[in-house]
Amino acid sequence: MDKNGPDQSQPLRRAPVPSIELTQAANTHLGEDSRLVSKLSVEEKDKTYEQYQEIKKEQTGNLNGVLAVSAFGISLGLSLPHGFNTGVLNPQELHVKEFLNDSYVERFGDMPTRASLELMWSLVVSIYLVGGMAGSLSKKAAYVFLAFVALSSVFYALCKVANSMEMLFLARLISGFGCGAGSGLSPLFLTEIAPVNIRGAMGVLHQLMLTVGILVSQLLGLSQLLGQSDTWPYLCALVSAPCLFCLAVVPFIPDSPRYLVVQLNDENAAEKALKKLRKNEHVSAAMLELRMDRRRAELQPPWTIGMILKEKNFRLPLLLVVGVNLAQQLSGINVAFYYSHNVLKRSGIPLDAIQYAVIAIGAINVAMTGVSVALVEKFGRKLLLLVSHVGMFIAACLLTVALNAMTHFDADWMAYVAVISLVSFVVMFASGLGCIPQFLGSELFLTGPRPAAMALAAFGNWLGNLFVGLLFPFMAVFMGNWCFVPFLLCLAASFVFLFIKLPETKGRTPDDMAALFGTDYGMPKISSRSSNMLEVVSDHLVHMHNDEDTNNRMSVPDKAIKEYIASQNSVRKVEV
Repeated sequence: MDKNGPDQSQPLRRAPVPSIELTQAANTHLGEDSRLVSKLSVEEKDKTYEQYQEIKKEQTGNLNGVLAVSAFGISLGLSLPHGFNTGVLNPQELHVKEFLNDSYVERFGDMPTRASLELMWSLVVSIYLVGGMAGSLSKKAAYVFLAFVALSSVFYALCKVANSMEMLFLARLISGFGCGAGSGLSPLFLTEIAPVNIRGAMGVLHQLMLTVGILVSQLLGLSQLLGQSDTWPYLCALVSAPCLFCLAVVPFIPDSPRYLVVQLNDENAAEKALKKLRKNEHVSAAMLELRMDRRRAELQPPWTIGMILKEKNFRLPLLLVVGVNLAQQLSGINVAFYYSHNVLKRSGIPLDAIQYAVIAIGAINVAMTGVSVALVEKFGRKLLLLVSHVGMFIAACLLTVALNAMTHFDADWMAYVAVISLVSFVVMFASGLGCIPQFLGSELFLTGPRPAAMALAAFGNWLGNLFVGLLFPFMAVFMGNWCFVPFLLCLAASFVFLFIKLPETKGRTPDDMAALFGTDYGMPKISSRSSNMLEVVSDHLVHMHNDEDTNNRMSVPDKAIKEYIASQNSVRKVEV
């Protein structure tokens, strides 16, 4: 592989197999059928390729009722609570500090120092991120999410009644653990149930619901609603409300077909799920791809986080997916929201109206994330990420200049520049860096290593969030209005790395990306015309539609897979 990253101008090709064990496992399964491929004439290959392309149209589709309910239910139930928990406490800072002060006095009989109170407040905010980091590595994400979020609501509701700050700490910790598990599952499920032509748009739904959760927490946290000293615990407890809706619609949501075939080996259930999700009775091509995924899993040991960290061919895609998630948090978006109150106040907005202006900025964030649902399929992932980086860099530079001009030169008119820069920063974040990182891993990795890779990506996202949450208060004290500078450096470094190393994933299957990075290990793939698989499999697919015998109908694709693997062995000698 070129040290500068995958060469996107060259045809997809396979890299050397990284381990002898995997090679031996694959070769054991190859068989002696490669001569079948050599008998195909050029005309037969062209004909079968066209037949295969017709059948592969089954893999595309439009949004329908079942798919919409499934996507909305899962993203609302798993993604929105994470956003709600992220945004719910900051507007209630004064009320929470008052509670912490009272609880401390009752517990220790003395008033806490200002430093102690600030430390307790920081722990309340950041301990949620610690729980999220742990939860992001959970393998039983759905069960963990529902149980822990429900339990956290109980602790939230009772902490003030019991006057127990420990109960608040515990509520934040376990809700973070639950949301960390759910935030990894949601984009994975959304991209697995989506047709390939709208996969990116479906993946953005996770970030869209996250921003909606932040906005809802801000709206309900208004002083006229639940943002009061006696009611803020009940506001926090509402985090479990979306989970109840999710439980109500789960019986009507089909399981992920990929999960049913690869993990449970239940092809009948997977075929039924595909027909519901696609609103199409012809799903043979999609089922073939799922069988190939299962065959890969059979030829390889179960992928763990430790395994993908050791395999050298995984290093670049893993760096990309973890790096872009870290960049999302190290971009300075949280700092921009932190400064929003001060910037809006200096611009002349009345104090009692600033909370509404902050909510308006949150609404802009939601709106632009919604727009990115369409943009991500039109312009691609890489272009949006790069444009997002450039726009945020320029806006952050202008905001830094404006903040310093207002402070050192008493240039109040620069407040308007600061407001425009702040809004522009949020818009550019939402259009690319805010929505793409969460689902990028599902496009770069095959089914086997995908859960482990996305768990590491989610861990990186939570780690970056924790890093900013812990260090920013000190940066604000020591760097003042210059605290954006470290984030500008992070944006610049991330831009260069993604520009050089990240290939465009729009219109490409995970098989294509695995072949590009050399992480397919000689396994069968569905990609472009350069693969002999198309010529071998398509003819079997055509006959499969005309075969009335059920048992034979199920065995034909398996035979095709075996023949394809044999053909690959005859065409390319495995390098070790």
